[in-house]
Amino acid sequence: MTRGLQSPLFFLEKTMERLQKIVEEVVGSDPTLFLVDVFLKGASGNQKLLIIIDGDNGVNVDHCSMVNRKVGAILEEEDLIEGKYFLEVSSPGLDHPIKLKRQYSKNIGRLLNVEKNDGEIISGKLLKVENDTLTLETKNGEIEERHMNFDEINQSKIEVSFK
Repeated sequence: MTRGLQSPLFFLEKTMERLQKIVEEVVGSDPTLFLVDVFLKGASGNQKLLIIIDGDNGVNVDHCSMVNRKVGAILEEEDLIEGKYFLEVSSPGLDHPIKLKRQYSKNIGRLLNVEKNDGEIISGKLLKVENDTLTLETKNGEIEERHMNFDEINQSKIEVSFK
């Protein structure tokens, strides 16, 4: 076995694994909430930790504040991030892609733009989410239902409507 310096990427990977675990434990304390993403941006000593959470019934300021407080306390205790950093907890904005099946379920009835892995873009109203598929109502001359497996989807975004 060789000994020596570990690469900075090794430490970053381990830090991100630990961050993910901490946030999942904190968010998991409320069964209606779930973790969407964790990002650590910037250079050492001046970083931003961005945590994006969502909820089956939405996310409010109290949810974000609770996660921020609990995660912040654990990070301070473990001294996980070197130097100063800024911690931000928010819900995904409308421009943030839908990443999890759980997010699709809470958006039934909304208009989606779905980009499939083959590049095809389908717009329609999300009708239902079952097991590994979703169903959209599309209007390409006539109303039709399109069924897609989640593994066919590259990304989906909510289509903002100002009617």
